[in-house]
Amino acid sequence: MQNLLLRNSLKLFVAVFITAAVASWTERIQFLWYPLMAVVIVVDDNDDHTVQAATSRIAGTVLGGLITFLVHMILGGWIGVLVSLLLMIPLLQLLGWQSALGTAGLTSVMFLMLPSHAALNWDYVFNRGLDTVVGCVVAVAVGLLFWPQNSSSELTAADRRLRRSLQTQLQAYSDWLGQGRSRPEPLNPAPLTNDLQRMEQLVARERGGPRHQALKRSGWDQRLRLWQLVHFHWIAWERLMAGLPEQQSLQADLLRHTVGELQQQLSGQPAPTPRRQPQRWQQLAERLQLPLLPLLALAEEGRPLHACLGGLNRIAPP
Repeated sequence: MQNLLLRNSLKLFVAVFITAAVASWTERIQFLWYPLMAVVIVVDDNDDHTVQAATSRIAGTVLGGLITFLVHMILGGWIGVLVSLLLMIPLLQLLGWQSALGTAGLTSVMFLMLPSHAALNWDYVFNRGLDTVVGCVVAVAVGLLFWPQNSSSELTAADRRLRRSLQTQLQAYSDWLGQGRSRPEPLNPAPLTNDLQRMEQLVARERGGPRHQALKRSGWDQRLRLWQLVHFHWIAWERLMAGLPEQQSLQADLLRHTVGELQQQLSGQPAPTPRRQPQRWQQLAERLQLPLLPLLALAEEGRPLHACLGGLNRIAPP
């Protein structure tokens, strides 16, 4: 998340700097506010800056200026703002330019705040709309050339971090149960939750963007649901593991076998989900004098965890 914040901050800084340089170089831009406003809105939208999104923003801005001018010929003040937005929102949705609503709406508000109806003429609307287009073009160009967002690579990186964390922790459990090393502390759920939330954000953004068909074909929707289930069952499974007595647990071959099966699933060696065997856990509890209910709960949590990890192997990341 820190890298994402740094990238967006640098993107905004470079886009504002280039826009100000263009405004200083050319004498055509009279009001720097309009292109800078467009830069801030476009960069903060956090989309993938495709050509389709850029076209929608620019066309929507021009349409917003046109609607504002026509309304301003009849109404002024806040009534004019209200009527412009009431006309603008359904028209932009009809044309599929919802992403342009921010720039078009602000343009409408600023145009209609002019004190004189005569000041808002065709020349003013055209030039201010063109100023806004300059800011949109600079912001999109900076995003495409310097810091393009690659959702697929970010999803793959988050997937690998989650897998690596679980592999390392399962190896620590294996060393504890098999070699008598120190008992591992349960994983901090915060990094796991952060990666999972990042995956959710990326999938939601792709699902609502122009690459939604590619998202369906890639299988990331299914992988995200499986990781959500893994996250839930893993935390519950580790809490149950942490509640077992340490000395008796070291003598439990069944626990070592369970951890080994999870390791195999996570390493890409799928196996059928273990069948319920309550009698084996009951025998283990009697032999080592362990509490039966936590052992049965541990076995029940291990089964869906095992199955979800196997599902992740079947839906390999693209």
